[in-house]
Amino acid sequence: MYKTILVPLDGSEIATSILEQVGALARGYGAKLLLLTVGQPQSMGMSHPSDIQLTLTFQAEAYLERIRAELTAQGFAVTTTVRIGDPADEILEVAKQYKVDLIIMNSRGGEGAPSPFFGSVAAKVAGASSAAALVFHAPHVTA
Repeated sequence: MYKTILVPLDGSEIATSILEQVGALARGYGAKLLLLTVGQPQSMGMSHPSDIQLTLTFQAEAYLERIRAELTAQGFAVTTTVRIGDPADEILEVAKQYKVDLIIMNSRGGEGAPSPFFGSVAAKVAGASSAAALVFHAPHVTA
């Protein structure tokens, strides 16, 4: 039923907290995993935005590579990609480009979210994706 599962990760512990559930679903369906991190475009008002963007991209690639190595060691087929842009738009674009069957992400909730249950990115992706979207409730984190 699900051949490719897209897992957007933002670098937070909350985002990676779903990897155990993702693994169980991927193993059950024999699905490949596609890990995605989306970076925000850097302001042109900065002295060297392209250098900063390049550094952030390398950091995102290293982050995803660590997770890919862990999942590969567990027997999963894993691909990674890093994009720059609006997180929800990039998640939707990657899902379309890679013909993803399922998007699994954590809710982020928060002030200004269009729903008390989803963060704005999760709500936009779940509402606009042609692929199925599974959103896990993120635990409440206190400062």
